Amino acid sequence: MSLLDVRNLRVGFAGPRGWIQAVDSFSLTVEAGETVALVGESGSGKSVSALAIAGLLERPPAQIDTGEVLFDGADLLRKSERELARVRGAGIGYVFQDPTAALHPLMTVGEQLSEAVLVHEHVGKRAALERAVAGLAEVGIADPQLRLASFPHELSGGMRQRVMLAMALIARPRLLIADEPTTALDVTVQAQVMALLARLKRERGLAVLLITHDLALVSGFAQRTSVMYAGAVVESAPTHDLVARPAHPYTAALLASVPSLASPLDRPLAAIPGSPPDPTRLGTGCAFQPRCAFAVESCSHSRPAFAFVAGGAAPGAMVAVTTRRSACTETRRVLGAGGGS
Repeated sequence: MSLLDVRNLRVGFAGPRGWIQAVDSFSLTVEAGETVALVGESGSGKSVSALAIAGLLERPPAQIDTGEVLFDGADLLRKSERELARVRGAGIGYVFQDPTAALHPLMTVGEQLSEAVLVHEHVGKRAALERAVAGLAEVGIADPQLRLASFPHELSGGMRQRVMLAMALIARPRLLIADEPTTALDVTVQAQVMALLARLKRERGLAVLLITHDLALVSGFAQRTSVMYAGAVVESAPTHDLVARPAHPYTAALLASVPSLASPLDRPLAAIPGSPPDPTRLGTGCAFQPRCAFAVESCSHSRPAFAFVAGGAAPGAMVAVTTRRSACTETRRVLGAGGGS
C-alpha cells in the first residue's frame, strides 16, 4: 500500500466567468521514503492539487467533485477538520512556496515553531522551545537559540525558507509536500536548500512530493515525475526515463526549452508557442493541441485518455494518448522512441 494514493481527484471553482476546472482526474502515488516530482507551467494545477491533498482548500469556493486522497490507507477527503488537523504536521508536513507570506509577520520564529509542537504533542512550553532550537539547528541555521526571538522580516530569504522547513518537519511527518521550495532564491541558496532537503530525507526516511517547474531540479532529486498540463497529469514515469525518452509532446517541449551546455551557442532556445488554455473553455479535445507541433486532426475533438505506453517509450510510463493515431504517437516516432499507442 502506498503512503499517499490520490485517485481521480477533481477540483473546481465557481468564478465570475463560469466554472473553472482547476484539477481534472488527478491521480498520483508516493511510496514511503520516495521523492515524486510534480512539474508543469504556472497555472497547470500543481499547487491546487497539493492543497487539496493536505485539506487546505477553503470549501467553498473550492469544490471537490470526485476522488480519493488515501494517506496511509485512510481517505482524507472524508475526515473532519479536527481529524485533518491531527494529520497535518504530524503526518503530512507542508512547505509553502512563499515563506514571506506563509510565516506570521507578528510572531517570532520561536513562537511559530513551538506552536507546531504544542499542537501535536503533550509537552510544556519550555520543552517545545527546546525542540524549536533543535529544529533550527537541524536545518543549518547558525545561533538557533538567538534566532528564536527573530521576526520573519529580520531573516534573509534563504533563512526564511529554512525556518519553513523546520516548521514543516518539527512534528516528524512521514510525508513532506514542498511547493516550489526554491522560489525567489538565488542559485547558490537553491542548491543549499535542496541539499538540506536531501539530507533530511535520507536521515529520516521521509517521503517527499516536490512541486516545481524546474526540470533540472527534478532530474537530480526525484525518483519519479508526473507532468501536469491544464489541470491534468499528461505523463508519469521514472525521472531518468522521462528525461531521456519523453512520451508526451508537452513533456518533450518542456525539456527542449531547458538550456543545455551541449547546445550550439548560435542555436536559439526552443520555446513553446502560444499560451496555456483558458480553464473555463477547455473543450473536448486535447488541451495542448493548439500549441503542439505534432497535433493531428483527431486531437482537436478526441480528449486523451491515460494509458500505459508500450514499445520504446519509458518503461512503466503513463501518458495521455488518443485511441487513434495521435500527437503523442507522432512525437514518439519523431523523437526516435518508436512504439505506438
